[in-house]
Amino acid sequence: MLLNAIALVSTLTSFTYQANDVFTIEAYEERARLDSQVRNRCTSIPVSYSEVKVRINWAYNQGLITERASYWGKAYAYYPVIDMFSHQITAICKGG
Repeated sequence: MLLNAIALVSTLTSFTYQANDVFTIEAYEERARLDSQVRNRCTSIPVSYSEVKVRINWAYNQGLITERASYWGKAYAYYPVIDMFSHQITAICKGG
């Protein structure tokens, strides 16, 4: 169990995207899958579906995710969490 947790953390830390990198649909899906496996990675406060769409649209308009990634995120209600200082995606979390 501990080895699985260590492996997961090391995998997550290998996802260091630069501010100019754009999440493709494949990267978005993979990051959503990995982040959903980490306990307490995402907020415990439920994010409504309308808020999910706002966050995804903002990320798309900022050039952080591709159009296909935005469609996938809306279809499955996974939204990006973006650091306000670096403008990098720090997690992909499940919303409402």
